[in-house]
Amino acid sequence: MLWGFDSLSAHQMTRNRPVLLGALIAAVAAVLLAVLVVRPGNVAVPSPAPTVSASATPTGTATPSVSPSASAITAPPPSATASPAGGRYVSALLGYSIELPPPWHRASCSGPVTQQTPPPMGEEFWPVAVRDETGTDIGVAYPAIRVFAEENPQGLSPRQWAESGRTVGGTRQGIEDVTFADRPAARQPETTGPPTYYVANGGRMYVVNPFFHTAPDAATLQTMTGIVESFRFLTSAEQAAARAALPTAPPPRTPEQVADGLAAAFAAKNADALAGFLTPCVTTAGENAGGSFVSREKYVEDLRAAFAAGLVVTVRPRPFEGDRGTGNLTIGSTWLDSRGTQERKLMLVRGANERWEWQGTIERFR
Repeated sequence: MLWGFDSLSAHQMTRNRPVLLGALIAAVAAVLLAVLVVRPGNVAVPSPAPTVSASATPTGTATPSVSPSASAITAPPPSATASPAGGRYVSALLGYSIELPPPWHRASCSGPVTQQTPPPMGEEFWPVAVRDETGTDIGVAYPAIRVFAEENPQGLSPRQWAESGRTVGGTRQGIEDVTFADRPAARQPETTGPPTYYVANGGRMYVVNPFFHTAPDAATLQTMTGIVESFRFLTSAEQAAARAALPTAPPPRTPEQVADGLAAAFAAKNADALAGFLTPCVTTAGENAGGSFVSREKYVEDLRAAFAAGLVVTVRPRPFEGDRGTGNLTIGSTWLDSRGTQERKLMLVRGANERWEWQGTIERFR
């Protein structure tokens, strides 16, 4: 749930007040900060069993570019839904749509979307398969398109918002007044990539921000430009229909149910059962150090392989540590494999509809 970011996002720590993990990215660092003190930049990735690495994912490969002619892209019908990868993504929660050529998709770390999900601070789009989503508390290695939506109670204009340095950092020089998504907007040029746009709608300021640590190749930059320029707002009727088409949230689940379920599943070495308790992004962190995340699919694959290699995990479902009111608790566990024994805390977090989940592990380095 990468977009709880005042971290989602740890993707741009400086002058960034991103979503992301509730939401970005990402999402992950915000929850870690609520549980323990994480020093961004001092990434000390533990070596759990299974080993969950934070290895960099190569920059997304070039994909067929979206036509830069935004006027040629029509709004989706009210019943449109987003495909897992590629197609026109419709944000029922934030009221916009955007064209995503494969393999681009809404990051699973942006969190689940249901009728009960409150509007997030933003969403993030990545050019890798869901299974290959990975990153650390300083961001992801591949390029991203980020859409932020912040309340604008003062009614600032797009130019005022951009020049104030809100939401995203970067230079404030050369801000231009333009039309974007058929509305007055501001554009912040970038020397190495597509510009960032600021546009107001429905009491919020939307910021459409291409992001990367290392400049991608020309074809990927062209694709990112097309994605940004395809941004459109939904009508009230379209957004209402899109929201009505969302699934309902799964039923509530207590932290006791999660803790007891984890204890039973680990005792049985049942990786599939463990997957049912995991968040879409799984965090591996060190106390007073840093963290990394991988997709649920990758983490479960690694668990299954580790069980086959002899891993034994004993979970202590009681007592809980932390503050239930904040939605962050931990329980103890012991991991034993050929390398020895390691104590790890299992992080439990409260999601939408009072449904608790397992977010990952914390260990102390000696």
